[in-house]
Amino acid sequence: MKRTLLIALSGIGYFIVSLMLFLPFRMMPVKNYNLVALPLFAGAFLFLLYKACTASQDSRGYLFGFFAGMVMWQLFGEIPSIRVPAGAVIMFSDMNIKVLGGYFYVTAGWILLGLLWKLKMLNSRVAFVFMIFLGIWSFELYMDNYSARVPMFMMGIIANTVLVVFLIISIYVLYLARKTSSVERKTVLGGVLYLTLSIVLSTAGWKQPQSFYLKYEVVGLQAELQEVQEELEHIKMLKKQMVYIK
Repeated sequence: MKRTLLIALSGIGYFIVSLMLFLPFRMMPVKNYNLVALPLFAGAFLFLLYKACTASQDSRGYLFGFFAGMVMWQLFGEIPSIRVPAGAVIMFSDMNIKVLGGYFYVTAGWILLGLLWKLKMLNSRVAFVFMIFLGIWSFELYMDNYSARVPMFMMGIIANTVLVVFLIISIYVLYLARKTSSVERKTVLGGVLYLTLSIVLSTAGWKQPQSFYLKYEVVGLQAELQEVQEELEHIKMLKKQMVYIK
């Protein structure tokens, strides 16, 4: 059980460190941050994935896979949609996978992962990497959208319900870890416990709208609105030119 708990806590520790790294760049965007962050996180992810696939012991492979899954989220879920004020690349992608409509792809991802796992068409360590990635994505979908989507009078009720459910699941995961003697299974359970404990800890901030969302999300929404307005003006210009040509 100790290994499972330590892995989960190390994941939470890494999340806190990465949060401290990303938040300042969202609040005070840094020029060319994307060009520095992308190769660093891409290199870290590829290294961890390589180690996960080539480690001689399954327990070590799953441990590398656990951290690969977390870095994978930051590489594909965070960095592409970070907007910086100036530089060679303002933003890598205007597709934010954390919008509420992303639930379709998350659901499809879980179904495909389950099928590939059942059919034994996917390496178990790689499957664990994607499980962590999809788990974080599922968690982020609610975390990034509840302030705008959940009515205020329901926030406390939902937060308390989620707290009880995932606290029970966390206790059950610890129970399974205590009962098993397999180091590999304890490692995998550590990744699952990380996901459930992250949700348990986050429910404290889900009882009211996120102050970060209220303060800083407006800037991003205004930029998106401006881009849509420019696209609309471009379409109107094209329509006028087509009429003129005819």
